[in-house]
Amino acid sequence: MVMNRLMFAALICLVLPGTSRSWALTLDDVVAKIESNYKNIAAFKGSFKQKATLKTLNKVQEGLGTLLYKKPNKFKWQYTKPTEQEITSDGKTLWIYLPENKQVYIYELADNQGIGNEGQIPGNILSNLGDLGKDFNVKWGTPLERDAQGNYIIELVPKNPVANIHDILLVIPRDITTNPSSAFPVIASTVRDAYGNTTNIEFTNIEILETLDGTVKAKKKARGLPDSIFTYTPPADVEIIKPTLTRSK
Repeated sequence: MVMNRLMFAALICLVLPGTSRSWALTLDDVVAKIESNYKNIAAFKGSFKQKATLKTLNKVQEGLGTLLYKKPNKFKWQYTKPTEQEITSDGKTLWIYLPENKQVYIYELADNQGIGNEGQIPGNILSNLGDLGKDFNVKWGTPLERDAQGNYIIELVPKNPVANIHDILLVIPRDITTNPSSAFPVIASTVRDAYGNTTNIEFTNIEILETLDGTVKAKKKARGLPDSIFTYTPPADVEIIKPTLTRSK
């Protein structure tokens, strides 16, 4: 479960060679655009590619899958590689299904699951993009502030201790202020812990299903996403595990 915990930390919350700081947008500009774009998104779906690196064990694990997200705080991550897994939350309960092990981990989440709340399992980073400054200190990425394609890199440092998270790097589209296709404000994220372990997630094929202003044609499709999609009933033949949430020191 060590690798699974690292993968989960990445969901909660996710870099490439860089260039010099010679661009028009300030950090405040980038953050403001991330927040405004995200606040208008009500539901989306997409694909992801994940690479988890356990430095302490000299181990790398890669994964692929799809994701579905609906505000507030409802999500489903379905892994197809290297093995099938499913991570589902209705905002109150989190289910992690490991078919290969015939196990389901169930976490009861606090009503207020902000990522900065000490002693709680951190909430999905996708839930925090609308107000980054609430739970994080935000700065340009270190050691790099842009990648080889000119995309912005920002670093999020939790204001309060969070288990398994030292900081999070977000790669933001370089044309976020001018390109309508950049409505989803994150290309990739990297979670880094205090031991040098990292989990990188690249988001692709993102489709906005519904916006709060009702401008997306697929709005009816999003309304057709019942909340039951974001709950999980464990199969009868699996072991149910309800871990105690680890408190950050």
